[in-house]
Amino acid sequence: MPTVLTTMAWVASIFQDGCDYAIIEGPIVQTITDDDDSVPWVEVGYAAFRKPEYDSSTDTWEVTYTGSCTDYNLERLTPDPAWKAAKAFAFLALVLGGGGALFLWFSACCVFSKATWRWAGYEVLLAAIFQSLAFVWFQNSYCQIGNNSCRLSWGSKADTVATVFWSVAAVTIFCKYPSPKLPPNVRQPGEMTNPEIAITGVEQHPTSPSRYEGNSQVAAALPLEGDATATMSTSPPSKSLSSSRRQQRQQKYNQLSGGKDTKEVEVS
Repeated sequence: MPTVLTTMAWVASIFQDGCDYAIIEGPIVQTITDDDDSVPWVEVGYAAFRKPEYDSSTDTWEVTYTGSCTDYNLERLTPDPAWKAAKAFAFLALVLGGGGALFLWFSACCVFSKATWRWAGYEVLLAAIFQSLAFVWFQNSYCQIGNNSCRLSWGSKADTVATVFWSVAAVTIFCKYPSPKLPPNVRQPGEMTNPEIAITGVEQHPTSPSRYEGNSQVAAALPLEGDATATMSTSPPSKSLSSSRRQQRQQKYNQLSGGKDTKEVEVS
């Protein structure tokens, strides 16, 4: 969902041709159009404007969007700080929003950590903030002095939609982290396919059970003496041991216990 919202917001932010951000009415129109007093208003953007055309059939002034924009005559119209700040804010919103949308599209095929995902939310949130700050353009001196007035046009309305979409996308990013879902044949790190302990180099006995029920049987299968690298057998220990073998183990036990008299331990 945030991927779609950020993409739609980015498309909305570029849905303007540079001279349809707002409509200006009043005496400032003659200054913008180089003393052309035949038009009652003009559509303006950050760097250019467009004059409407009179339609005699409807007795109204209409804008033909197939026409090109006209650059400002900077000798007669100089953008003030509010105008320049709005242009900078709109540019930052376009860059941050586009970068956030691109990142979210990569998340469809790449796995990102939760912290990285939240940084994408911060980026989209900054895009929403900068896009809303771009409306400071309506506080420029040309819209505030005299009988001049400025109102929204297609460009500023599209920026409103972009601001809403980026804000909602940022909230969804902060509220929901998409946990990565691995395919069924891929194991999580540290996960064992077989819960039984796998021992390298163990010689399997054809009649050995799959697992031992207790530690006593495993301990009985371990050698008491000999080479430390001897192979451990997983087969159950023999039910009967020769008397000589039991005597050897008894002697070893007596030596380890300090020569004290002990009873022979039956090994089962």
